Amino acid sequence: MKSDENSMQGVSRAAAILRVLSSAHVSLGYIAKATGLPRSTVQRLVNALAVEELVEVTNDGVSLSWGIMRLADAAQSSLLDKFRSAIETMFQETHETVDFSTVYGKEVTYIEKIHSDQEIRVVPKAGRPMPLHAMSNGKAMLSIMSKSEVQAVIGSQPLKMTSHTKTNVKDILNEIETIRATGYAYDFEEHSEGICCIATPIILPGHRPYAISITVPFFRFEQNLPLFRDALDQCKNKIESSFGKK
Repeated sequence: MKSDENSMQGVSRAAAILRVLSSAHVSLGYIAKATGLPRSTVQRLVNALAVEELVEVTNDGVSLSWGIMRLADAAQSSLLDKFRSAIETMFQETHETVDFSTVYGKEVTYIEKIHSDQEIRVVPKAGRPMPLHAMSNGKAMLSIMSKSEVQAVIGSQPLKMTSHTKTNVKDILNEIETIRATGYAYDFEEHSEGICCIATPIILPGHRPYAISITVPFFRFEQNLPLFRDALDQCKNKIESSFGKK
C-alpha cells in the first residue's frame, strides 16, 4: 500500500512539473518555486522525465521535449475531432477566419484554422513570430495562467511586432486582468498592421490552455464585435460543456 501511495505521489509531482513547462522554458529553481517541491525532488523527477524524452535539459533550463509533443499531437487530434463542429459553426456564423489554438513555449500555435470565404480576408504570413502578449488568442491564454507563469512567458522585454504592440510589462499585466474580468481578449493591429482579432479562453480541466479567436481586416472589426462575441460565447459553451464545464 505504501509503495502504491509513493508511486501515485511521484506521478502527481511529475505531472505538476509538466504543467509548469507547458507554458514556459524555465530553470529548476523556478519549477521548485512554482510547484512547491524541494529542488532535489525536482532535479530527480526532471532527470527521470528526460530519460523518457518527455523533457529536455540544457544550460538554459528545462523545456518540454519531442516525446511529450508527440503525445500532445495525438491528444490535440482527438480534441479537434470532438470540437470541430463547434468551430465550423463559429465560421458559418461569422464568415471570418477562425481558429482553435494553444501555447507552445512562449508562442501561440494553431491546432485548427478555417480561413474566411470573403473576398477581402486575413491570410497569416508564414514564419512570423507569434508572441502571446501581441495576439488576442495568446492574451486569452495568458489570462488563465498564474501570475508567475505569465511573467515567465512575457519576460522583461516583450517583443514589439507593430507600432500598436504593448511592450510595457505593467500595461500587459493590467490588460490580462481586464481579460480575466470580461472574458474577451483583443488585438487591435498589435500583431500585424491592418488586422484585428478577438478571442476567449477555453478552460478544460486537466488540459493545457486553449483559446478560440476570430481574425478580421481592421475595417470590418468594430462594427461586428457584437456578432463576434456572441459567436465566441456559443463556441466556448459547446466546447467546455462537452467536458462538463458550464
